[in-house]
Amino acid sequence: MYSSTRPRGRLGFSVTCRAAAAGLGLIATSVFAALQPVSEAPLALERNADCRFDKDGGTECLDTYRYTVLSDTGREALSRIDINYPENDVVRIERAELVQPNQKPIALDKSQIDTRTAPNPDQGFLRDKQTSLAFPNLRVGSSIIYVVRRRFAAVPSATHFSYIYDFPPSSLRYDRFHATFRADRPIRYRADRMGEFTIASSADARTLTLDLKSPRFVNYVDEPDSGDIRRYPRIVLGSSLDLQDNVGAFAKRYNDILAAPLPARASAAAAKARGLAPHQRVVALMRYLNENFRYLSDWRASERGLVPFSLAEIERHGYGDCKDLSTLLTAMLRAAGVKAEPVWVRRGAFAPAALAPTIYAVDHAIVRAEVDGAVWWLDPTNPVFAPGMVMPDVQDRWAWVLGADGRVRQDSIPLETPRAAVDAKLRQRFADGEKGSIDGTLALGGHMLMDLSISDRNEGKSSSDRAICSLIATEPGQCNVERRATGFLVPEQYTVKAHITDLRALDRNAGKFEFARPNLATLWNFFARYKRNGQLTDIHLGAPESISADMTLIARNIDGQARNCSIRSRWFDLDLDGKPASGGYRYRYGLTRKVAWVPHDDIVSAEFQKMAAQARDCVNGLRFNVQPEKS
Repeated sequence: MYSSTRPRGRLGFSVTCRAAAAGLGLIATSVFAALQPVSEAPLALERNADCRFDKDGGTECLDTYRYTVLSDTGREALSRIDINYPENDVVRIERAELVQPNQKPIALDKSQIDTRTAPNPDQGFLRDKQTSLAFPNLRVGSSIIYVVRRRFAAVPSATHFSYIYDFPPSSLRYDRFHATFRADRPIRYRADRMGEFTIASSADARTLTLDLKSPRFVNYVDEPDSGDIRRYPRIVLGSSLDLQDNVGAFAKRYNDILAAPLPARASAAAAKARGLAPHQRVVALMRYLNENFRYLSDWRASERGLVPFSLAEIERHGYGDCKDLSTLLTAMLRAAGVKAEPVWVRRGAFAPAALAPTIYAVDHAIVRAEVDGAVWWLDPTNPVFAPGMVMPDVQDRWAWVLGADGRVRQDSIPLETPRAAVDAKLRQRFADGEKGSIDGTLALGGHMLMDLSISDRNEGKSSSDRAICSLIATEPGQCNVERRATGFLVPEQYTVKAHITDLRALDRNAGKFEFARPNLATLWNFFARYKRNGQLTDIHLGAPESISADMTLIARNIDGQARNCSIRSRWFDLDLDGKPASGGYRYRYGLTRKVAWVPHDDIVSAEFQKMAAQARDCVNGLRFNVQPEKS
């Protein structure tokens, strides 16, 4: 199934506002990465767009698409063309044809064009429509042509028009791209990496054209799942590129909503919190929202765009999306004596630079609060809350604060300094062949603890306990985990005690038992393969954090020698200190990751590769023979 509706998404914050638990896995591996050769492109596209920005804020576009199937993969991708749109948009298929090689076009039968209500998401009500086209008898060499006239309804409260085109890596080969934009007022624009395109503006700036200079195919293959291309051609155009012009009207609407009296239950909760210390007020109100409201995006009443429901409506519903819950939280915090403002952001692993401050640059709403002299960035859609912590999916990016004075200002949410994720104290006895028994205490914190709490909530405690056992032991057998229940409020530190039988604590090699921890080298082996295989993407590692372990090994005899290494870099710090101890061996290990992303240019640099090689040599040296108590 292929969707043709890329240039503009739904107007307003989508149901992607919902938080998702981050995985605990490290990095998926792949080999022989490269730019895919153009000979392997499955589809070719010629596109012509003619758009006009109307005085009422609406936009009308006539788009002509011509796809040519270049391979069987391309044929499967075109099994159905879907066009999704809000119910107050108007979509009409002007023409749809199938062109077989060396044959005349054949019009698509009306029975193969279907319009229906689009499926609702799991956590929302939409009245979107979906028009689908099914082209028969596709084969390599076939072309499909369809012309779509679409009127995009004006966004409520928007006083300026805007439009975004971007060209991320794709399996499409663009053979031709032309777009014309017309308006009754000057069209401004900003572009990034658009050197492959010609951008031309008329003398009065009321017509702008965009043309691809030559065929373009940019796609990446065999890259890690954690990799991404974070910069690619983009252009933003609109009648204004000023933040206040584009967002100021929304700030006024939000302030009008916030000026209304708090509804009864919210007012009572705010009054109750007012007697607490400032940070405790925030905790109390975040907990109140979590216990009394659920995330759900409701577009049935109207096309609200970026405007929340009223405070009374939100309380009456008992649910809301990100802009609803953030607005209610802002009002409650203010009533409890905490300075708070609603904020618009782009959510995700990273936020591209906002080329221009248009409403299409954002997709999420949170709250900026000032608590005991510090700034807290609060997201009431998340299922957990750690006071003072910023969720990873809104760190290190710009944010637009809708001020109480009606002015909109740009702020920055910083990348947090590394937090302690795991501090483990483990005692392992080798008593019977490959087996070992481990007694351990883990102090969990930061995002690792948040992930555990979400896992308990979504998968159940028993599933999380098995994950803890696998974190500690190579091949867990019997495992007993002792810990208290987790919940919405995440403490700074959380203790887990475990007793585990490790069925493969040692490796048997030439009749001897060997202790090694190859998982300590996984990260460094990954970066070595990345360079060796010519991979090209930036690598996402998650929020900065630190892990540490203090391990005591007990056996009849261990021939490990003293080992000490320490590495410092702008990406990672690593420490390993091991030496023989009474009855065995003891080592301390620590790794601190200081960044969320490692750019491609950094990874392939001599400085980074030297650091990674030193780290790999350091941890690989933790290898020695062991004579178990029973062997």
